[in-house]
Amino acid sequence: MLTALVDGERRETPMKTNVARNLIAAACAFAAAGCITSHQTVVQDTTRAPVSFENDAAARIFYEALSKMKDTSPRGETTTKVEIPIIFSHEYRVVRGPNGKFNEAVTRCDANQDGRITEAEARVFAEEVARNP
Repeated sequence: MLTALVDGERRETPMKTNVARNLIAAACAFAAAGCITSHQTVVQDTTRAPVSFENDAAARIFYEALSKMKDTSPRGETTTKVEIPIIFSHEYRVVRGPNGKFNEAVTRCDANQDGRITEAEARVFAEEVARNP
């Protein structure tokens, strides 16, 4: 038994009551404390293939076909998540960028692999993409 001063009088209170009050106060403080959250997204991309165009028409035809082309490169997303409920949460995501699709289009379009896309190559590429995006 503990002795407490209540309304100017000394009263004995059971120890269980004090422990219960302390536990409730600690639980309230813990719940109100909040949590630490961290989210990070990283775009992992390859470098664009260097390419030049014979003229503006070749570039326009190439980019129009590129916009219609489906992305067949392996699209991946890696997520790592570490979490301790209520206290801590950390999420790290790695997403692949769009340069893979561009590089694939350049490889498909530039028939002689000289790094220069001619208007004829761009037209053939556009027709191929129209048949099989």
